[in-house]
Amino acid sequence: MPALALTVSPALLALVHFFIDLCLLRRNPQDLPASPALLGVVLAVALAGGLLLSITAGSSWFAGIAQTVLDLLLMLGVLHLVLKALNKQARYLQAATALVGADAVIGLVALLPVSLARPIAAGAEPGGDVLLAGLLFMALVAWSVLVVGHILRNAFDLTLAQGVVIAIAFDVFSFVVISAVTQGSA
Repeated sequence: MPALALTVSPALLALVHFFIDLCLLRRNPQDLPASPALLGVVLAVALAGGLLLSITAGSSWFAGIAQTVLDLLLMLGVLHLVLKALNKQARYLQAATALVGADAVIGLVALLPVSLARPIAAGAEPGGDVLLAGLLFMALVAWSVLVVGHILRNAFDLTLAQGVVIAIAFDVFSFVVISAVTQGSA
């Protein structure tokens, strides 16, 4: 019986490598093509990843979709407004694609700590897995802030420290808005 071979398009593989390198701060958003089609593909992957992450965390699929869509709309809307205010609208597609793609990569990596913490959400007694999950999740939050700061540094011509401060402020803003809007939809 022949083995099932999985073939992956070289272009898809290059795109995955790009986003991994972006998350490792080795690439910049301006290295991406300014492509609405690419942004659409990355948005679809981010939506699927956000839904998977929410379901893994114990939320309903409706809550997962609502939270993910709202998060993406906030991120892209604020990015658009700020780039427009700075008269840098030409950077929107690349910066938006980079932010959404990096968010999708980090979200997929977050499946590990979320799945480790899942027994607590189900009412089980916490164990060593929960501490590990918490530490991993904290590291992912820090990594995410650093990656977003890197992308914003390039999009807005800032220092990395300024980009990180903006990323933290946006994360707090996003958390407050999404929590207020989706409260009770879980």
